Amino acid sequence: MAQGGEVNDVALGRAGTVIKPIALPTTVPVRHDPINYTVGDGEDLRSIAAKFNITEDEIRWSNPFIGTSTRVKKGDPLLIPPIAGVVVQVRQGDTVASLAAAWHVDTASIMDFNYLRDPLAELVEGKLLVLPAGHGTVLSPLPPAANLPAAVGSRSIFDIRVGGAAGPYPVTHFPFGQCTWYVATKVPIPWIGNAWQWYGAAQQAGWATGATPRPGSILVDWESRYYGHVAYVEGVNADGSFLITEMNYVGWGVIDQRTVHPGQVPLIGFIYPPR
Repeated sequence: MAQGGEVNDVALGRAGTVIKPIALPTTVPVRHDPINYTVGDGEDLRSIAAKFNITEDEIRWSNPFIGTSTRVKKGDPLLIPPIAGVVVQVRQGDTVASLAAAWHVDTASIMDFNYLRDPLAELVEGKLLVLPAGHGTVLSPLPPAANLPAAVGSRSIFDIRVGGAAGPYPVTHFPFGQCTWYVATKVPIPWIGNAWQWYGAAQQAGWATGATPRPGSILVDWESRYYGHVAYVEGVNADGSFLITEMNYVGWGVIDQRTVHPGQVPLIGFIYPPR
């Protein structure tokens, strides 16, 4: 032992010091940066998701231009998260803490995976980050057309138009990118909480509520099974359908508008702000 040697599986150096064996990696190291992928001929979201062992929603959240469409075109550039999660592009004012709140992720996991240090430091605008296990509003699978109300006919509730502007009111008590933040820019909201809590909070605040849409009212529903969803009612049509604008239905931070027919969403109710 004084001169070195081996005892069973333990290697000893001079004076009996234990030499730790070198462990050779047997698996490929986990990639930490987004994967740039170009859609090939005949590929769709399902096949691409299967190729990278992620979900279709994780591709949608990472590429907001896709929206709720089931199709991508040959040549489309996609950002693919290297693990289950979402790829986000940093916007001005974003911090690890704000992204963690928006995408329901632990701050430590974002910092560890992206080699960051300060959860409150403002991030570099335009930087791409991978948020492990990040998730937004559930967008797929889409409901089959047979389950839509007869009044809808061949129209789809997922025919949406991306684009629009936030309202005039400053918001500090809801995280940017969420549906709650957007509606709070359209209507001054005195309470806090997730979207599904808004209906009860409005009643406690003395605001009128009901089951009928009105221009300027707030739609509250369960389109997000975990957090609920809110949207702003821009107008009501003669057939009972109504036009809404919203954020984080297509993707985080994305504003869109769509027409909703009665019975198409899991309704909680409508909030009628005081005038």
